[in-house]
Amino acid sequence: MGFPEEAIPAQVAKNLIVECGIPPRTAWRLASELSLDVAAHQYNAVTGDPRAGMRGTRIWEYEQWPDRGVRPTVAALRVLAKVYGTGWKCLLGLRDLEQLPAKDLAEYHADPEPAIAAAPEPAAPPARIAARADEEIGAGALGDAMLLTSTNVDDAQLDDLWADLDFLGGAYTRMAPDSILGQLAVIADRTAFLLKGRQRPKQTQDLLLVGAKSSAMMAWIAGDLGRYRLSRELNSAAWLYTQYADDFLARRWVRTSQARVAFWAGNGIESAKLAADGLNYQVGGRLTDAPLILAEARGWSSVRAERQVLDAIARWTAIEDPDLGAGGEDSFFNITKDRRHYMAGNALLSVGQASAALREFSTAREAFEKLSTENRWEAMDPMIRIDTGRAHLRLDDLDGAAAQVGPLLEAGVGKQPDMVRAMLKLMVTELAAPRWRSATTARTIAEALQDAHASARP
Repeated sequence: MGFPEEAIPAQVAKNLIVECGIPPRTAWRLASELSLDVAAHQYNAVTGDPRAGMRGTRIWEYEQWPDRGVRPTVAALRVLAKVYGTGWKCLLGLRDLEQLPAKDLAEYHADPEPAIAAAPEPAAPPARIAARADEEIGAGALGDAMLLTSTNVDDAQLDDLWADLDFLGGAYTRMAPDSILGQLAVIADRTAFLLKGRQRPKQTQDLLLVGAKSSAMMAWIAGDLGRYRLSRELNSAAWLYTQYADDFLARRWVRTSQARVAFWAGNGIESAKLAADGLNYQVGGRLTDAPLILAEARGWSSVRAERQVLDAIARWTAIEDPDLGAGGEDSFFNITKDRRHYMAGNALLSVGQASAALREFSTAREAFEKLSTENRWEAMDPMIRIDTGRAHLRLDDLDGAAAQVGPLLEAGVGKQPDMVRAMLKLMVTELAAPRWRSATTARTIAEALQDAHASARP
């Protein structure tokens, strides 16, 4: 049509914006014939640092704003404008301007650069455009505004999703983990499908929270099954949901799950730091600090950081409520008393505090036996027995250790979460220490534990 080559991207971008309704940042990238990843690569090249960190996913998030996604900074817009060969103001539409912070909006108006890129027109007489009648101006405005009230989800659907999550959270102690994982996956799929449509803002946030909680719970249970790579992916998805939902309680859910998965996957320091970060999100009494403080202690115990462990245990002791149950809608993350004291004992044992650990394991045993059968997490019994046996070994009490693991071996371990197998293996290693090599009882127990380890498949 006679346009010079350098003017074609501007014309294409203008057409995509005006005729197709495509937002400016997406329109300019498409007009420049760049994929998200190539645009990110060129962004990093413009900054002069190929390792600057821009990713295709972040550019996609910039393009979703202001409906969703992440608001681009003015500095980021200036770099993107260089990549696309336009001015930074051309990458903002009126809907973007409505949501800009006052400082950025002032910078927008102060910049003499035109807000619309001027592209050379072909040599042709200007077409005559008839003036639009007043009746036509804004004729579709009301219809466009009414779109804000349209939704593909109702309160009954949201109530069902939350009710299913609460049920599965309560059923965790009495149902097979792979069964719960499968049912949570159905909730996650339903949520993702609904999010692809249009909802009112509050409904969108509720769906994001359902996505965060279901993904965090799935990550937790995948860890029980020893599927740590899947756990990390699910926790990453859960964290992304929380970022868009912007909810402190959701961030606590995810940090609790991330800290647990990291510890059992062998990343103790990472676990401690994730737990400590989770404590920064204050949510009142809905989710007690205890699980995160204990996860922090346990994480540091993996590297025998005694000072940090004892500090965390002291903080937990100061807030521990012996009557605190794990009921309510967050029962999945608000762990029961037996599990709290077990975590404390496990951390203390790892830094050489065997006597203090025994006291915690004793309290954990008493609390476990007081729970109704349906509220007991089956893995707690073998874990308490194994670690109580390990504490007796640290105190040179082989008979005491045998008394603890004997009933476990007689009853059989059966299918157990991956962490039970990990603790069985650890006790076998400790029984192989020089101190016990000449003890027939130690060899007998170690062999029986090895057999139990092989049978305890999650």
